[in-house]
Amino acid sequence: MSTNPSDMPITVLGAGPAGLATGLYADRQGMPVRLLEAADAVGGNARTLRLGPFRYDTGAHRFHDKNDEITADVKALLGDDLRRIDAPSQICWRGRRIDFPLAPVDLLRKLPPSLLARISWEQLSIPRVSTDADHFREMAHQSYGPTLADLFLLNYTEKLWGADAERLSPRVAGDRLEGLDLTTFFLEAFGSSKGKARHLDGSFYYPKHGYGQIAEATANALGRDHIRTGTRITSIAHDGTRVEAVTVNETETIDVETVVSTLPLTLVLRLLDPAPPAEIQDLASSIRFRHLRLAVLGLDRPRLTPNASLYFPSRHVPFTRLYEPTNRSPDMAPDDQTVVVLELPCHRDDAAWSRSADTLREEARALLAAQGLTDGDDIVAFDHHTVPFAYPILEVGAEKTAERLGNYLDRFENLHRLGRSANFTYTHVHNLYARAKTLASRLASGERERDRSTAARA
Repeated sequence: MSTNPSDMPITVLGAGPAGLATGLYADRQGMPVRLLEAADAVGGNARTLRLGPFRYDTGAHRFHDKNDEITADVKALLGDDLRRIDAPSQICWRGRRIDFPLAPVDLLRKLPPSLLARISWEQLSIPRVSTDADHFREMAHQSYGPTLADLFLLNYTEKLWGADAERLSPRVAGDRLEGLDLTTFFLEAFGSSKGKARHLDGSFYYPKHGYGQIAEATANALGRDHIRTGTRITSIAHDGTRVEAVTVNETETIDVETVVSTLPLTLVLRLLDPAPPAEIQDLASSIRFRHLRLAVLGLDRPRLTPNASLYFPSRHVPFTRLYEPTNRSPDMAPDDQTVVVLELPCHRDDAAWSRSADTLREEARALLAAQGLTDGDDIVAFDHHTVPFAYPILEVGAEKTAERLGNYLDRFENLHRLGRSANFTYTHVHNLYARAKTLASRLASGERERDRSTAARA
C-alpha cells in the first residue's frame, strides 16, 4: 500500500536555527515534520557549550530586536530568560581601546588631533556615490573615507575572511557597519536619543543561559520526538526534478516528499545522486566558507572587561575577536569567576586549523598579557572548539556563482533551501526565523490547496 504524500512529514535537513525555526512554524501550521541533524545536539553553529562550571557560545551571538513579530515569538519561547543587555564593544588599536560603533567623544579623547582632522575632512570632502562599489575596499573608502576605513575596517575584514579587501564583495559586511558614516556620527554626538541608530548603544537581547537556549527552547516547543540527532546526511537521491530519498549514516534510506535543506550549499550539491554536471561541480568548488577555532578560558576573577566584544584589527594578532559571555549574562559562570572566548578564523588547510591545544592556549594567554588584561595566573580552565562553515566568504563574483548553483537546485520542485550556509549569504537569526515562518506558511497553503483538489476529484 503506497503512502499518501500528504501524510508524509516535511523533512528538514539540519537542526540549527533555520531548521528548528522551520520545524516549529511548520508544526504550528499543522503539518507533520521531522528534523535530521548530524550532531548529537541541536543548535548548529549557535550552540552553548559547557566547560566545567562555565558556559560559552560557539560565536559572539546576540539576538537583534529588528523584527517585532519574531522578537515576540522568541520572547514567548524564553519568557523572562530573554533579557535586554547593554554591553558595548571596543576595538583594540595601538594600545588603546576605541568604542565600537565609533563615538565622537571617545575619538576626541583617544585619537591625535591631526588624525581626527584628516577623518573629518575626508568625510566632508569625498563625494558619496550612488552606484554599488566593485569591492569592499572601494565601498569602505567611499562610505567612510580612506583613513577611517584603513584604521578600523580593512585589516580586520581581511583577517576575518582570509582574503584581500579588493577580492571581497561590498555585501560581506552585512549590516554590521551601520553607524560609521558621518550622519549617524553627528546624530550620536549632537542629536537626541530618538535620532540615534538603534544599535549604537550596544543594546541587544540575550538568553539567561546562553545563546543556545534559543535553539533549545525552539526544540522543546516543537517536541523532541520530531528531531533525530546523530543522523548525518550521506546521499540525496533524485529523479532530475524531485528529491526522492535521503540516506543517513550511509546505511538508512528515508523516502521524502517535501525537503527543506539548511545544509551548506556546496555540501548538498556534493551529496546529490546522480551527481550534478561537471560544470556545476566545478562552480561549487570555487566558493568557500570560513571556519573558526575557539580558544576558551575560564578565569578566577569576576570580569576581564566590561565589553560584549573586543576586536583586534592588527595583523600581528592571530585572533580577531574576544567575547566575554558573562557580560551578556552573569549566569554563564560561577560568582566571582568569568569566561572568555577568542576566535581564530581559518581555512581547513591553514596551520591554525590543526594547531595543538597547548599552542592555542599559549597564544590566547600571550594575547591577554599583551593587552594588559591578565598574566595568565588566574586561568583555571581551558578548552578549544571548532566551528565549521562559520561564514560564507562573499568574494567578488561569488554571489553570482551561488545564484547559478541555487538555480540548478531550484529544478527540484520539492526542495527548499533556508539558512546562511544553504543560500551562501550573511544573515542573522531573527531573519532566519522570519523566513522560516514565511516558508512554513507557504508550504501549508500548498498542502491545503492540494487537499482541496483531492477532495474535489473525489
